[in-house]
Amino acid sequence: MARRLLLEGHDLASLLVQVADELGPGAKVIRAERVRTGGFAGFFQREHFELTVDVPDAPPARRPARSVPQPRSAPAPVGLDALLEAADAADGPATPGQGAAPVVSTGGEAFADVLAQVRALAAERASATSVPSPAPTAPADAMPTVVLPPQPAPLADALTQRLGALGVPDALLARAPGSLAALVAELPTAQQPPREPGSVVVVAGAAGAVDTTAALLADRLGLPTDAVVTAGAPGSRPPGPRGRGSRQQPSDVTAVHAWRAASRKAPHAWVVALAVGEGADERAAGSELRHAFAADQTWAVVDARTRTSDIAAWLASVGPFDALAVRGLFDTAEPGAVLGLGVPVAWCDGIPATPAAWAAAFDRALDGAPAWVG
Repeated sequence: MARRLLLEGHDLASLLVQVADELGPGAKVIRAERVRTGGFAGFFQREHFELTVDVPDAPPARRPARSVPQPRSAPAPVGLDALLEAADAADGPATPGQGAAPVVSTGGEAFADVLAQVRALAAERASATSVPSPAPTAPADAMPTVVLPPQPAPLADALTQRLGALGVPDALLARAPGSLAALVAELPTAQQPPREPGSVVVVAGAAGAVDTTAALLADRLGLPTDAVVTAGAPGSRPPGPRGRGSRQQPSDVTAVHAWRAASRKAPHAWVVALAVGEGADERAAGSELRHAFAADQTWAVVDARTRTSDIAAWLASVGPFDALAVRGLFDTAEPGAVLGLGVPVAWCDGIPATPAAWAAAFDRALDGAPAWVG
C-alpha cells in the first residue's frame, strides 16, 4: 500500500530532485500546485510549490540469485505523466476581496514553466545517470581501426535549426549538445541584486514599465515601501500622480548627488525607477542620471517584441547595464533574440530568468516540437 506525502518548497527543481533521490524511482508525483499567498489586489504575492507524492511500500527483501552484473539504468522521470495530467486541471477561482487567500494554479499558460522544468529535469537526470556499455577490447595484432567523426543526430540538427529560427545566437547553439535542457543550462545568468544597506539598484526604461518592475523587485528583495525612488529627467514621465516612492523624485544631477549622499546611511537597500524618454536628448539625459546615481547594479527594462537592433541602440545610448528585465518574452516569435544583446537576462515577464523559465518560453515558441530528447 502506498504512502502519500506532501512536499513544499520555493524551488521546483529542488523538490523534484528530493523526490527522486530520497523517495526512489517508484515515487510518483500525482499533483503539483503553485500556491500564491499574501499581496494586495492580486499584486506582490509570494509563491511556493506543493507536490503530492505517492510512495509505494518497499517489497519484502529477497535473496538475489547469482547473475551477471548489468549496467545501471536511468531512473524514472519522477511521475512525469501524472504531473502533466495534473497540470491540465482548471485554475481554482479566487475569492474577491481576499488578498491573503492562497491562489492555486495547475493549468493554463501560467503553469508552463513548471511543466518545462519537469521535462528539463527528467532529461538531465536521465542523461547524467545513464552508464554506457564498455567497448570490446581488440586483439593486440588487430588492424588499426579507422574512427570516423561523430555525426549529429537528425533530431539534434532539426532542433538546432528551429532554435536558430527563434533567434538563439549561433554561439549558444554551438555549445548545446542537441537538447533544449542542455541549451537553457548554458545560458548566461545575471548576478543577484545587492541587499546591503545603502546599496542601490537602478532600473531604467520607459515610464510605467520601469515603475512596475522596480516595485516588484523591491518587493522580492523584502524592502520597505519607501525604498523605491522614482527618478527621471523633466518630460520623461507623463503628468499625474506618482506610485510607490513618489515622495522622492530626483530629476537632475545635482539632486541625484544630494540624494545619493544621504542614501548611503539608510538601513536598507534602494531601488531607483529611472524613467527614460524616447528621443535622443531624453536618452542622453537618462544616461547622465544613470551615471550620477553610481549604482551598485543597473537593470534595463526592454520589450522582446521590439526589434533587437532598436533595443541594442537604446542600451548603447543609455547604458552600460548589468542585467535585463525582459517584457513580452512569452508573446514574441523570437524569444532567443534578446540573448544576443550581450547583457544577461535577470527577469522575463516578471519572474526570474531560470532555466525553467527559458525552457517554457522556447517550448511555447516551438509549439510542442519534440525538443526534450537529449
